[in-house]
Formats: sequence, C-alpha cells, structure tokens
Amino acid sequence: MAIVTNKNTGDLYRYFGDNKFKNLRTGIEGLIETELARKIFVINLDATKMLNSNENIEYLIKELNLKTQKK
Repeated sequence: MAIVTNKNTGDLYRYFGDNKFKNLRTGIEGLIETELARKIFVINLDATKMLNSNENIEYLIKELNLKTQKK
C-alpha cells in the first residue's frame, strides 16, 4: 500500500484505495474526495518502502507523534 504525505501538515497517511486514507500519527481513517486528495497529498516513495518492509515503523510514528519535514 502506498504512503502519502500531507503537503500542508507533514503527516503521513496510508492509502488503501477507493479514496480511503489513514493518518498514521493519529490513527484516524476516512474518505477524501479525489480532487482534494490530489491537492493535499504527494506520494512518499521512501516512506512507502520503509513502512511496507517494517510494520514497526508505523507503531513508532504513532507512539512518538512523528511527522515528516515540510518542503
């Protein structure tokens, strides 16, 4: 599954398909309209590789309240 970054907040989200996203820091899941998702999210290839190879990283993001750096 793809990991995307919210360009405004730096939060990482897991994309499940069909417009469903989960904030990895807060655990909140929901549907986001396609057009809005295109505006606020960017695919994070490095995070996708890391999280898909080690599920413990998702636990650390939540427990340590981690975000990515905004560019």
